[in-house]
Amino acid sequence: MEYEITMPRLTDTMETGKIIRWLKNVGDKVERNEPIVEVESDKAVMEVPSFQSGILKKILAEEGDEIPVGKPIAILETEEEKAKTEVKEKKKEEKPKPSEKEEKKIEVHIEEIKEEKLPKGTASPAARKLAAKLGIDIKSLQEKGKIPSPAHEKDIKEYFYSQFFTKEALEIAKSHNLSPEELYSTLKKKITKKVILEYIEENNIPEEKDIPSIQKSLISSLQRSLEIPTYHIYETFDFSLVKWDKEKTFTVWFIKILGDFMMKYPQLRTVYKNGKYYTYPGSNITVAVATEEGELFAPVIKQVNKKSLKEIADVLHTFRDKSINKSFTVEDLKGGTFAVSNLGMFGVEYFDAIIPPEHSGIVAIGVEKEDKTAKLTFSFDHRIINGREAAIFVEDFKKAFKDKKYLSTLK
Repeated sequence: MEYEITMPRLTDTMETGKIIRWLKNVGDKVERNEPIVEVESDKAVMEVPSFQSGILKKILAEEGDEIPVGKPIAILETEEEKAKTEVKEKKKEEKPKPSEKEEKKIEVHIEEIKEEKLPKGTASPAARKLAAKLGIDIKSLQEKGKIPSPAHEKDIKEYFYSQFFTKEALEIAKSHNLSPEELYSTLKKKITKKVILEYIEENNIPEEKDIPSIQKSLISSLQRSLEIPTYHIYETFDFSLVKWDKEKTFTVWFIKILGDFMMKYPQLRTVYKNGKYYTYPGSNITVAVATEEGELFAPVIKQVNKKSLKEIADVLHTFRDKSINKSFTVEDLKGGTFAVSNLGMFGVEYFDAIIPPEHSGIVAIGVEKEDKTAKLTFSFDHRIINGREAAIFVEDFKKAFKDKKYLSTLK
């Protein structure tokens, strides 16, 4: 039978997925649970497996297409269907041929069909008319991939007027959603990068950019975060006894100590969802990871209370690689209950951080000064942990960094 591969819901908040790369071609054999396509969800790029074995019969969504969750993206011909097809073909081949007598009775009259010459290329009537007027060979350009098929009047105009632009100028026009026809009609000269930039500046024209799925998810999460009843506790911590180095960085030490103290305070391992509390058995800490392109990820280090400093360092290193390649899995991004954001490494003295949805809180770490102190801002969800409980935790947590005996046990 034919099996539809649909756009899966890879995260709780995902509504659409973008096809990044097909890992199989039409006609390829696909094994059950074998990755078949790379999809960009609202949080990361992930490999999507096929849940059936078979032959990839048809691809319904091209690379770059954004498809709603649940809509089909490909059709697989399963082994069962393939077997049925082969049996039918075999039976067809085995059908007895008609005898010579029967053959004589069959008379077939075929009238000569005159081949009607089709116009070159595939285009709308208006596009053909304009192409003829401008001397444009539609078929040739479609074969070279310079105009789409079928072509419309707009495509013909864009191609024709783009000839009056340099390559850089045309790219700038597209990024600012400017029509080549209107630009040429206005400027009436060869349009270079310098010419178009001057035009954009004089007319105060903004650049248009599509929002990546990951950024859309961040925006959605920030809007949900505004619904959390939040309060803050500001404190100055002394980190002079923390012997961090290039491998076991300050962030590594901080996450480890926070993970240990989350085990003493179950409210920090609790999330509020659908009118209920859910308390996790281990310390799962969400870490804000930003890329140079401005994308923000929120992967989770699971069971921090059971990990060594080196193991935490290794996980953070893996997260950095995954953020560059946008290769986080669903498992990487779920299960966190308390978050950490460190802008101290950029020289920020102190700041407030927004609590991610379904977290009990977040701590924002400022820059470590010469006297080895830093300002921290704790933000808590008041539905989960009240002010008194939070104050006790912060004070206890602060003392841990001055406890030589405890710090010496961390490896």
